[in-house]
Amino acid sequence: MGGEPSKQGDVYSYGILMLEMFTGKRPTDEIFKDDFNLHNFVKMALPERLVQIADASLLFRETDETAMTKEHERNYVNNGHVESPNKINTDLLKCLVSVLQIGLACSIESPNERLSMGDVVKEIQHIRNAYLGVGMHGRIRKKQLST
Repeated sequence: MGGEPSKQGDVYSYGILMLEMFTGKRPTDEIFKDDFNLHNFVKMALPERLVQIADASLLFRETDETAMTKEHERNYVNNGHVESPNKINTDLLKCLVSVLQIGLACSIESPNERLSMGDVVKEIQHIRNAYLGVGMHGRIRKKQLST
């Protein structure tokens, strides 16, 4: 916002980066004009319209956790809208909603209301553990995903 560099400013930048990575949109995208920005775009869509705003390449995974081909992906996505949302893993959707909520909490306009990076790390670890199925003793029950 044009102020001095600060931890809260870094948290804001991190939040916007998360929103960029998981939506595939840039804050400078032509759809963002006046008071409509990336933060508001995500906030207005969650959780009901997640599949409409999430980067399509994140939504589609084969059952063996390998990415679909672009051709296969196009069979499910038409002009940015998912034609078969029931084909998307519900655990993945929950994970994406949680990650985007962190991005929103980091990019709140008021610096004093933003998450601390310590809280961000704890939340991301919690999301990872829930998604991968980490049990009480830290053992992973599901096959780990390759990035």
